[in-house]
Amino acid sequence: MEINGVEIQDTFAEGFGIKVSRLIITAATKHLAKIAATEATGFATSVIGCPAEAGIDQYIPPTETPDGRPGYAIMICHMSKKALGGQIMDRIGQCVLTAPTAAAFNALESEESFPTGKQLKFFGDGYETEKEVDGKKMHVIPIMSGEFLVEDEMGCKDGVAGGNFFIMGDSQMTSIVAAEAAVDAIHAVPGVITPFSGGMVASGSKTGSKYSFRCR
Repeated sequence: MEINGVEIQDTFAEGFGIKVSRLIITAATKHLAKIAATEATGFATSVIGCPAEAGIDQYIPPTETPDGRPGYAIMICHMSKKALGGQIMDRIGQCVLTAPTAAAFNALESEESFPTGKQLKFFGDGYETEKEVDGKKMHVIPIMSGEFLVEDEMGCKDGVAGGNFFIMGDSQMTSIVAAEAAVDAIHAVPGVITPFSGGMVASGSKTGSKYSFRCR
């Protein structure tokens, strides 16, 4: 096929099922919200070697967030539902609770969920409280800079991971420019993330090794 003068060979694109959660991280400023979202999605390019696959989905303006502050939607994925729940707990607890002015909301309507807020509230050592924000049940944890808010439960759904395509160019820079344009187009689609660095990956997955040991 040919689109906009570019030849596309429709042959193969790896894809597989995965469990997905989508959250909204808000903060007092857009800058602080992006920092928290970035930290929460770190070390998450591929479940082959990382504890999860994760990335920033899109910016959410204050008019569309539960607490009326700027925010970013992030997605966290794992093959195992149990492991996904643990990753959400760790990433919110270590990367969002510790981020200045940040709060964490569920952004996925689903039948399955994790009791993330229910469990994380115990960080409050008995001083935690509850409140409702935009119809959502929130746990309020007092911290030195004020309060950290986290929603009671985080949703989980089946998703698709691993979609990819190869870009062939006459030089490395030509291919990079094309890839960056593709990533920009993908980022305009809600509910899709590109977890590798800059949305691009330097190589296909390496399967197996001639060596019997592991470098760790």
